[in-house]
Amino acid sequence: MDAWTMLSPILKVLFYAASFGSVGSFLFSLHFAKHLTAEQQAYCDSLGYRSTLAGAVMSLLMVLSVAGNLGGDIVSVINPLLLQLALESKSGVGYLTAFMGFTGILVVHRLRGYANKLGLLVSSGVILLSFTMSGHSQLGGVLTQSLLFIHLFGIAFWLGALLPFRWMCLQSDPHNLSIVAHHFGVFAIGYVGLLISVGLCYAYLLLGNISLIFTTLYGNVLLIKIALVVALLSFGAFNKFKLVPTLEIKRTRAVGQFRRSVQFEIALAFIIFTASSLLTTSMTLPMGN
Repeated sequence: MDAWTMLSPILKVLFYAASFGSVGSFLFSLHFAKHLTAEQQAYCDSLGYRSTLAGAVMSLLMVLSVAGNLGGDIVSVINPLLLQLALESKSGVGYLTAFMGFTGILVVHRLRGYANKLGLLVSSGVILLSFTMSGHSQLGGVLTQSLLFIHLFGIAFWLGALLPFRWMCLQSDPHNLSIVAHHFGVFAIGYVGLLISVGLCYAYLLLGNISLIFTTLYGNVLLIKIALVVALLSFGAFNKFKLVPTLEIKRTRAVGQFRRSVQFEIALAFIIFTASSLLTTSMTLPMGN
């Protein structure tokens, strides 16, 4: 086993975290700006900016990992021919597209008003689009690419709220936590339906035979990922219907429970990233059609 076989999944997990941190922070601010204090908005902006910087760096590292996988050793990343092949590959073009999206966010970050929102929306769309430019989604053409894009949008909305919620729980007086959490739950109901329906359609179109979920290694890892996503959404439902209504009544105790739940969701998110990374870097898609 060469070094890049081990490094590539790790780098991809970090790339996922930076991507969803960047896009998700923007979506959180976009949805709930009128309910956030100036300090909370500043935290979201800072989180998004730092995630975007990390994403730009990770995009370039992922291009190097493509070159490394082509050559099979560490020094392959400085081989001009392999670097050129990496840049011309579908994966390389996808990561460069993501880099353009991250750069776009950095450029428009200091703008204000509609120019800022439009620039962030377009740049975020470019980042999510980059995920559809290589890998298994290519096999089904425009349909599977569109489904993946929609699926990623829903994931970004959900995961982008976790760190802001955790930070709000740690404040001395999170007086508007219940308001923001309530409105998040309202939006989440729609996003959950979108995530589940689009994700199932995407998986079916890729596999072509649902039995492959149970009879192949790829299907087994996909099943584990689905189970983890269901667990993540279940915690979200528990927060919405059990914890959020008590945030105003039993604030101290409920805030602590809410924070622990959010922290568990963050841990689940990284496990999901790991499963997704393995599916896209280390496993071959079984053909059931």
